[in-house]
Amino acid sequence: MKWKKLSSFRNRNLQKKLMCKQNSKIFDLNLDTFGPYSFDFTRNGRHLLLGGKRGHLALMNWTNFKLKAEHYPQEQISDVSFLHDHTMYAVAQQKYCYIYDTNGVELHVLKHHTRVNKMTFLPYHFLLVTVGRGGYLKYQDTSTGKIVSEQRTRLGPCNAMAQNPRNAIIHLTRA
Repeated sequence: MKWKKLSSFRNRNLQKKLMCKQNSKIFDLNLDTFGPYSFDFTRNGRHLLLGGKRGHLALMNWTNFKLKAEHYPQEQISDVSFLHDHTMYAVAQQKYCYIYDTNGVELHVLKHHTRVNKMTFLPYHFLLVTVGRGGYLKYQDTSTGKIVSEQRTRLGPCNAMAQNPRNAIIHLTRA
């Protein structure tokens, strides 16, 4: 069997091959204007957060494909991350990180997190982890609002971050 490129698959081709229960879950999401996009899912997989590089935020209920909130912060967005659940999320914008609620109302400005490239949330520790263009890895406790740790990576600007869900170790690299 020869492997096809992923770009050669189309929704209409998949609909012919899948059972009817799965056909109802196929839809088109056209995001050409404000891309490229970064995204994050809640831990239960029910909600999707999309952040466009050119200033577009969208919160969707992923199970029924309904748009819950959408707003345009008019700033470049580097990364997005849900916090404890779908009610609050963090957005790494051009200069600072911002925390929004589900209606798109700005709750906090995190001025200690400047020029952030990547971020993630450690749910069992209540820590928001960011790394910026300056090469500093920062951990902020979301329950108290204090910076817990700030480490210089000596890698320069890191643009890839991943967490190990078993032990919450953060892995960084320059890709």
